[in-house]
Amino acid sequence: MKRTLAHLILPAIVLTLAMSSKAASLGDPAAPLEIAEWIKGEPVDLAAVKGKKIVVVEFWATWCGPCLTSIPHLTEMQKKFANRGVVFIGVSDENAAKVKPFVDKMGEKMDYTVALDRDRKTAEGYMKAYGANGIPHAFIVDKEGRIAWQGHPMAGLDKALERMAANTFDLGAEKKRDSAQRKLEEYFELASTDGNDAQLEKLGTQLLALDKELGGIMPDEKLDLTTLRKSARFQGIMRDYQRALASGRSETELASLEQKAAPLAPPGFKFSEFKGQFQLQRIFQEYYRALTRSGSETKVEELAKKLEGIESNNAEMQNEIAWTILTDERIKKRNLPLAMKFARAALAASGGKDANVLDTYARALFDTGKATEAIEQQKRAIEICDDPEKKIELKETLQRYQTSAKSGSSKGN
Repeated sequence: MKRTLAHLILPAIVLTLAMSSKAASLGDPAAPLEIAEWIKGEPVDLAAVKGKKIVVVEFWATWCGPCLTSIPHLTEMQKKFANRGVVFIGVSDENAAKVKPFVDKMGEKMDYTVALDRDRKTAEGYMKAYGANGIPHAFIVDKEGRIAWQGHPMAGLDKALERMAANTFDLGAEKKRDSAQRKLEEYFELASTDGNDAQLEKLGTQLLALDKELGGIMPDEKLDLTTLRKSARFQGIMRDYQRALASGRSETELASLEQKAAPLAPPGFKFSEFKGQFQLQRIFQEYYRALTRSGSETKVEELAKKLEGIESNNAEMQNEIAWTILTDERIKKRNLPLAMKFARAALAASGGKDANVLDTYARALFDTGKATEAIEQQKRAIEICDDPEKKIELKETLQRYQTSAKSGSSKGN
């Protein structure tokens, strides 16, 4: 679970890693980085940089929506703390065929070291050892080679690094806060199942005392147990709702769960959007597995038809699906009409104001033989792009489209 009250309050569609209970604690020596391949940046050996560098090890994945939000934030922090001896490393357990195109497409938005885990050994030494079960999740390895901080990269990581840079970081106090945050998670989990009132009351009293002692269990966030309990119950019902969606339960059963959850839902929450987003993510994962792991042609076609029928207004997710279908090296038989469907949907959802979406749409046009239209859309992408490195990449793609158009061919690379 991410270390921020915002996460506890707002629902998220995130696949968690199956991890055991916490065995390690802050102050313990950091496990070595067992890396299969360094995708971007120079390799980092923790033993070699001990006494010289602070290393942030962050776990992420291309399919993780919240990771897409935290990536630019990590880039900003890498730039901010580079001169203070801090190195950021993003570790994924996916393969190079999936991660490298993603990193290339992100360009300057993902401007820090990226690596691939070797048989999940690094995740075992960090995520599993510390009982972390959701991504993105970051760990700070201090100059003494110890784990000094852990949590969501957008929930206190920057402040912890500031204190380290100013030599005001108190590992003892951080250990106490880490313990309090785990107690807060225990409270949330118990409340999510509509648990024992007496036990919740006891935990709540302890949490309020710790919040006062620490000056905030979650820095700069007010601890409101009433709101937290309500939000926990909402997420508990939504877990049941996701299971019901995944198992294909009837609309009557779904409506019953919606009725229970509605009074607890945060402002602006829409079940229709949540349902579409969840189904889209789940079915595309099945479709991708069927395509890349020799699934039957019948199964692939069946899943493609399901994807065609799902409506979603999530431009980022739809754009990623389209780009994956168009470019993923593991996909040997590309469904171009399906890619176009998602590229167009992403374009509509983004209002034509996202350079990455326009780039994907142009690629879909080009690969379906519409080079002239592809060139027009690629030029639009270049016009609105504010990332210098990305703009160079977009211009190179435009040149390839123009060259192909002159020669009378239109085929993606």
